[in-house]
Amino acid sequence: MVSASHSESVERASHLLSALAVLSASAAGAILLSAGPRADVFFTGWVLVAVGLALAGGIGAWTNRTPLVWVAALLLTGLSVVGMWSIGLFLAPAALLLLGSAVLSQRVGPREEVRAAILADPPSPSESAAKATCGVGSAAVGAWLVYVSAVEGGLFEACATETLACTLENTHWDAVGVTVAGLLAVSLGGWLLWKQVYTARVLASSASTR
Repeated sequence: MVSASHSESVERASHLLSALAVLSASAAGAILLSAGPRADVFFTGWVLVAVGLALAGGIGAWTNRTPLVWVAALLLTGLSVVGMWSIGLFLAPAALLLLGSAVLSQRVGPREEVRAAILADPPSPSESAAKATCGVGSAAVGAWLVYVSAVEGGLFEACATETLACTLENTHWDAVGVTVAGLLAVSLGGWLLWKQVYTARVLASSASTR
């Protein structure tokens, strides 16, 4: 069993890494926006998204919301890999720091109030299985909607210059709406699955300490 002092040390380390990730992403964003084509709305948008992901991960680490840290870390890592020939190299340090924070946050374990609530009213196996099935179904449907609307259909028409006005004028708003709905469905499915894993972890930990 992990001692309280060790858990606190791990939690502080997670907080530190997440704070460094936010600072690193912010510095990278400042460099990229000062040197990059700010008239290009997509370039500016992705840079701001990266900073936002680092900030979301930092909030998750400081509030011990491990799923939020993992989601932000993985998305930021994916953005770094996809954009490795442009913005990716600038964002890589923040992504690595946030991944480290996520790993340490995972080791800290569930929040005490959440743990107490689960142990006070544990779900039945059939209830957990039903929620997990709903989670898989929601994520699958959401992924299909995103693929059909964003990948096959496309969200934007090409612009000679990627300005905000041109982008708004050439946006397929129906496809954007379906894509947003799909992303929400994926998020809901992932949340349901994570809750079942989270609950099972708490129950297993409680059983092992009896």
